[in-house]
Amino acid sequence: MTREARLDPATETALAALIVVLADNKYFLGRRLSEWAVGAPTLESAVACAALAQEELGHTRPLYSFLAQLEAPGAPVALEHDDDRERTYCLSYLRQRFPSWPYAAAALFLADTALTIMLQGLENGEHAVLRRRASRLIADEPTHAKFALGRIRELAACSSQPALQAALAELLPETLCWFGPAGEPGVNLLRSAGYVSHDNEQLRQQLLDRIAPSLHEAGLPIGIQWNDHGQRWEYPALPWERWSSLERCTETQARTPTT
Repeated sequence: MTREARLDPATETALAALIVVLADNKYFLGRRLSEWAVGAPTLESAVACAALAQEELGHTRPLYSFLAQLEAPGAPVALEHDDDRERTYCLSYLRQRFPSWPYAAAALFLADTALTIMLQGLENGEHAVLRRRASRLIADEPTHAKFALGRIRELAACSSQPALQAALAELLPETLCWFGPAGEPGVNLLRSAGYVSHDNEQLRQQLLDRIAPSLHEAGLPIGIQWNDHGQRWEYPALPWERWSSLERCTETQARTPTT
């Protein structure tokens, strides 16, 4: 590592955790999109899924290579296959095939937006190498966002609307949890060191700023309301009892709280 990149052990461990989370989510998002390169309902969507999958998988390379340069003890290795390591650090809904096209559209719309928000924090951070790499990745994101939003609007206007609504309702709570609970130590440490520009709740509000207006406009109620007095989005209670802060996902079964 260069002198600029030398960090204290706690910060380096927190940064490694952030990088592997971004890389693993992009890896699995790319894999899931690739599975729709032949199954999407139109040729145009199938071709787009193939292109997006290639770009998402390509985005993992600069992230994993940066991870390999960190000296954080026990930092995970890069993924080339789903089972390269026992533990993966991604949203649970990216770990298996998307069961339907509306589910795939909802997953892409939510997960890709969340990942872009975190990458933009790195793009504005204090580490020059990360800024350059994040900027290159973010350059592809407007195309991804345009495709995802187009599919949301398309599905909302046809008979697939109920399936899309159900998928959004299922996936949104975990996506909101993905940014972590308020006051999470790792995020606070990275924010103090200049690697993350906002706290957990501010990141969550940024996600809602980007998705809620479009979903409301498409006639897809998601249980999110704007609080004009508080100047923030209000959302239902999140399933923190099932949240794994290590793997950044919600677990299938609720965990017994420790005492």
